[in-house]
Amino acid sequence: MPSPRTRPREPRPTVDQQMARRRELILEAARAVIEGEGYEGLSMRSLAAKSGVTVPTIYNLVGNKEDVLFAAVAEQTDAFVASLERTPHDVSAVMEATVRHLTRRPRYYRSLVVSLTNLEDNHRARRLVSRAVERQLEVCIAELAENGALESWIDPRALTERLQAGLDAATLEWARGALTTAGYRAAALYAMALMMIGATRGEARESFGALARDHQGEALRRKRTGYDGPIEGRAA
Repeated sequence: MPSPRTRPREPRPTVDQQMARRRELILEAARAVIEGEGYEGLSMRSLAAKSGVTVPTIYNLVGNKEDVLFAAVAEQTDAFVASLERTPHDVSAVMEATVRHLTRRPRYYRSLVVSLTNLEDNHRARRLVSRAVERQLEVCIAELAENGALESWIDPRALTERLQAGLDAATLEWARGALTTAGYRAAALYAMALMMIGATRGEARESFGALARDHQGEALRRKRTGYDGPIEGRAA
Protein backbone atom coordinates (compact mmCIF):
# COMPACT_ATOMS: atom_id res chain seq x y z
CA MET A 1 0.00 0.00 0.00
CA PRO A 2 1.58 3.33 -1.03
CA SER A 3 2.49 5.63 1.80
CA PRO A 4 0.53 8.88 2.00
CA ARG A 5 2.27 11.81 0.42
CA THR A 6 3.83 14.00 3.07
CA ARG A 7 3.32 17.71 2.81
CA PRO A 8 6.52 19.65 2.22
CA ARG A 9 7.69 21.57 5.23
CA GLU A 10 7.33 25.30 5.07
CA PRO A 11 10.68 27.06 5.16
CA ARG A 12 11.63 28.43 8.53
CA PRO A 13 11.53 32.22 8.83
CA THR A 14 14.87 33.88 8.35
CA VAL A 15 16.50 35.80 11.17
CA ASP A 16 15.49 39.07 9.49
CA GLN A 17 11.88 37.92 9.21
CA GLN A 18 11.82 36.91 12.87
CA MET A 19 13.24 40.27 13.92
CA ALA A 20 10.71 42.14 11.76
CA ARG A 21 7.88 40.12 13.29
CA ARG A 22 9.08 40.85 16.83
CA ARG A 23 9.43 44.53 16.01
CA GLU A 24 5.84 44.63 14.76
CA LEU A 25 4.66 42.89 17.94
CA ILE A 26 6.42 45.57 19.98
CA LEU A 27 4.87 48.44 18.01
CA GLU A 28 1.37 46.96 18.13
CA ALA A 29 1.76 46.41 21.87
CA ALA A 30 2.83 50.05 22.21
CA ARG A 31 -0.34 51.19 20.42
CA ALA A 32 -2.44 49.02 22.73
CA VAL A 33 -0.81 50.54 25.83
CA ILE A 34 -1.22 54.09 24.46
CA GLU A 35 -4.85 53.34 23.63
CA GLY A 36 -5.58 52.24 27.18
CA GLU A 37 -3.21 54.28 29.33
CA GLY A 38 -1.72 57.05 27.19
CA TYR A 39 1.97 57.64 26.54
CA GLU A 40 2.56 58.13 30.26
CA GLY A 41 1.50 54.50 30.82
CA LEU A 42 4.07 53.20 28.35
CA SER A 43 6.99 51.47 30.06
CA MET A 44 9.51 48.89 28.97
CA ARG A 45 8.09 46.35 31.40
CA SER A 46 4.48 46.80 30.26
CA LEU A 47 5.64 46.67 26.65
CA ALA A 48 7.61 43.48 27.20
CA ALA A 49 4.68 41.81 28.97
CA LYS A 50 2.18 42.77 26.28
CA SER A 51 4.40 41.96 23.28
CA GLY A 52 5.91 38.75 24.67
CA VAL A 53 9.50 39.83 24.06
CA THR A 54 12.20 40.75 26.54
CA VAL A 55 13.15 44.29 27.52
CA PRO A 56 16.66 43.93 25.99
CA THR A 57 15.02 42.86 22.71
CA ILE A 58 12.91 46.03 22.71
CA TYR A 59 16.02 48.15 23.14
CA ASN A 60 17.86 46.21 20.41
CA LEU A 61 15.05 46.28 17.84
CA VAL A 62 13.46 49.68 18.48
CA GLY A 63 15.16 51.65 21.26
CA ASN A 64 13.96 53.50 24.35
CA LYS A 65 10.44 54.67 25.22
CA GLU A 66 10.65 57.76 22.97
CA ASP A 67 12.01 55.67 20.09
CA VAL A 68 9.09 53.26 20.48
CA LEU A 69 6.57 56.11 20.32
CA PHE A 70 8.24 57.56 17.22
CA ALA A 71 8.41 54.17 15.48
CA ALA A 72 4.76 53.39 16.25
CA VAL A 73 3.65 56.78 14.96
CA ALA A 74 5.99 56.72 11.94
CA GLU A 75 4.75 53.36 10.69
CA GLN A 76 1.11 54.45 10.71
CA THR A 77 1.96 57.90 9.37
CA ASP A 78 3.66 56.30 6.36
CA ALA A 79 0.51 54.31 5.62
CA PHE A 80 -1.60 57.45 6.11
CA VAL A 81 0.60 59.49 3.76
CA ALA A 82 0.35 56.77 1.11
CA SER A 83 -3.45 57.01 1.29
CA LEU A 84 -3.32 60.83 1.21
CA GLU A 85 -1.20 60.76 -1.94
CA ARG A 86 -4.05 58.89 -3.65
CA THR A 87 -6.50 61.60 -2.53
CA PRO A 88 -7.53 64.26 -5.08
CA HIS A 89 -5.58 67.53 -4.73
CA ASP A 90 -8.41 69.23 -2.92
CA VAL A 91 -8.26 70.83 0.55
CA SER A 92 -11.61 69.41 1.64
CA ALA A 93 -10.59 65.91 0.46
CA VAL A 94 -7.42 66.08 2.59
CA MET A 95 -9.47 67.14 5.62
CA GLU A 96 -11.99 64.33 5.01
CA ALA A 97 -9.21 61.75 4.62
CA THR A 98 -7.52 62.89 7.84
CA VAL A 99 -10.73 62.70 9.88
CA ARG A 100 -11.61 59.33 8.35
CA HIS A 101 -8.16 57.91 9.20
CA LEU A 102 -8.22 59.06 12.83
CA THR A 103 -11.79 57.94 13.52
CA ARG A 104 -11.19 54.40 12.25
CA ARG A 105 -9.48 53.64 15.58
CA PRO A 106 -10.94 56.33 17.83
CA ARG A 107 -9.79 55.19 21.27
CA TYR A 108 -6.18 54.84 20.14
CA TYR A 109 -6.00 58.08 18.19
CA ARG A 110 -7.80 60.10 20.84
CA SER A 111 -5.30 58.91 23.44
CA LEU A 112 -2.37 59.45 21.06
CA VAL A 113 -3.44 63.00 20.14
CA VAL A 114 -3.73 63.98 23.81
CA SER A 115 -0.36 62.36 24.56
CA LEU A 116 1.37 64.15 21.66
CA THR A 117 -0.19 67.45 22.72
CA ASN A 118 1.41 67.06 26.13
CA LEU A 119 4.86 66.69 24.56
CA GLU A 120 7.02 69.68 23.63
CA ASP A 121 6.20 71.36 20.31
CA ASN A 122 9.45 70.28 18.65
CA HIS A 123 9.11 66.62 19.61
CA ARG A 124 9.93 64.56 16.53
CA ALA A 125 6.72 62.50 16.72
CA ARG A 126 4.60 65.69 16.75
CA ARG A 127 6.60 67.17 13.86
CA LEU A 128 6.22 63.98 11.83
CA VAL A 129 2.43 63.95 12.11
CA SER A 130 2.04 67.68 11.41
CA ARG A 131 4.27 67.62 8.34
CA ALA A 132 2.40 64.65 6.84
CA VAL A 133 -0.79 66.68 6.47
CA GLU A 134 0.95 70.00 5.76
CA ARG A 135 2.70 68.57 2.71
CA GLN A 136 -0.59 67.55 1.16
CA LEU A 137 -2.20 70.90 1.98
CA GLU A 138 0.73 72.68 0.34
CA VAL A 139 0.12 70.71 -2.86
CA CYS A 140 -3.58 71.67 -2.82
CA ILE A 141 -2.88 75.37 -2.21
CA ALA A 142 -0.22 75.41 -4.94
CA GLU A 143 -2.70 73.92 -7.41
CA LEU A 144 -5.31 76.55 -6.52
CA ALA A 145 -2.72 79.29 -7.09
CA GLU A 146 -1.68 77.77 -10.42
CA ASN A 147 -5.32 77.70 -11.56
CA GLY A 148 -5.82 81.35 -10.60
CA ALA A 149 -8.31 80.46 -7.86
CA LEU A 150 -6.21 81.88 -5.01
CA GLU A 151 -6.28 85.57 -4.15
CA SER A 152 -3.03 87.20 -5.29
CA TRP A 153 -2.21 88.64 -1.85
CA ILE A 154 -2.39 85.27 -0.10
CA ASP A 155 0.85 83.77 1.25
CA PRO A 156 0.46 80.02 0.55
CA ARG A 157 2.70 79.05 3.47
CA ALA A 158 0.75 81.18 5.95
CA LEU A 159 -2.55 79.78 4.65
CA THR A 160 -1.27 76.22 4.97
CA GLU A 161 -0.19 76.85 8.56
CA ARG A 162 -3.60 78.30 9.46
CA LEU A 163 -5.42 75.38 7.86
CA GLN A 164 -3.22 72.96 9.79
CA ALA A 165 -3.86 74.87 13.02
CA GLY A 166 -7.62 74.74 12.45
CA LEU A 167 -7.50 71.00 11.83
CA ASP A 168 -5.32 70.49 14.92
CA ALA A 169 -7.81 72.45 17.06
CA ALA A 170 -10.78 70.37 15.90
CA THR A 171 -8.77 67.16 16.35
CA LEU A 172 -7.85 68.08 19.91
CA GLU A 173 -11.47 68.93 20.76
CA TRP A 174 -12.51 65.52 19.46
CA ALA A 175 -9.65 63.77 21.28
CA ARG A 176 -10.64 65.37 24.58
CA GLY A 177 -14.25 64.34 24.16
CA ALA A 178 -15.72 67.77 23.41
CA LEU A 179 -16.83 66.75 19.90
CA THR A 180 -18.60 63.69 18.63
CA THR A 181 -17.09 61.99 15.60
CA ALA A 182 -19.69 63.60 13.33
CA GLY A 183 -19.06 66.92 15.03
CA TYR A 184 -15.32 66.56 14.48
CA ARG A 185 -15.81 66.11 10.75
CA ALA A 186 -18.22 69.06 10.56
CA ALA A 187 -16.01 71.34 12.67
CA ALA A 188 -12.89 70.56 10.62
CA LEU A 189 -14.65 71.17 7.29
CA TYR A 190 -16.48 74.27 8.51
CA ALA A 191 -13.33 75.97 9.87
CA MET A 192 -11.43 75.11 6.69
CA ALA A 193 -14.21 76.41 4.42
CA LEU A 194 -14.44 79.73 6.30
CA MET A 195 -10.71 80.31 5.82
CA MET A 196 -10.81 79.32 2.17
CA ILE A 197 -13.72 81.70 1.43
CA GLY A 198 -11.43 84.62 2.22
CA ALA A 199 -8.45 83.14 0.39
CA THR A 200 -10.05 82.14 -2.93
CA ARG A 201 -12.09 83.69 -5.72
CA GLY A 202 -14.50 82.69 -8.46
CA GLU A 203 -15.91 79.19 -8.54
CA ALA A 204 -13.56 78.00 -5.79
CA ARG A 205 -14.89 80.66 -3.41
CA GLU A 206 -18.47 79.73 -4.23
CA SER A 207 -17.69 76.06 -3.63
CA PHE A 208 -16.14 76.74 -0.22
CA GLY A 209 -19.09 78.98 0.65
CA ALA A 210 -21.52 76.14 -0.10
CA LEU A 211 -19.38 73.78 1.99
CA ALA A 212 -19.45 76.18 4.96
CA ARG A 213 -23.24 76.52 4.70
CA ASP A 214 -23.65 72.74 4.54
CA HIS A 215 -21.64 72.11 7.72
CA GLN A 216 -22.37 75.17 9.85
CA GLY A 217 -25.44 73.74 11.56
CA GLU A 218 -23.90 70.33 12.13
CA ALA A 219 -20.70 71.84 13.53
CA LEU A 220 -22.77 73.56 16.23
CA ARG A 221 -25.29 70.78 16.79
CA ARG A 222 -22.67 68.06 17.24
CA LYS A 223 -20.63 69.98 19.80
CA ARG A 224 -21.07 68.66 23.30
CA THR A 225 -21.81 71.04 26.15
CA GLY A 226 -18.40 71.06 27.74
CA TYR A 227 -16.04 68.21 28.52
CA ASP A 228 -18.07 65.15 29.44
CA GLY A 229 -15.50 63.01 31.24
CA PRO A 230 -12.78 60.64 30.08
CA ILE A 231 -12.51 59.25 26.59
CA GLU A 232 -15.10 56.54 25.98
CA GLY A 233 -13.98 53.12 27.08
CA ARG A 234 -11.05 54.42 29.11
CA ALA A 235 -10.84 54.51 32.87
CA ALA A 236 -10.53 57.87 34.55
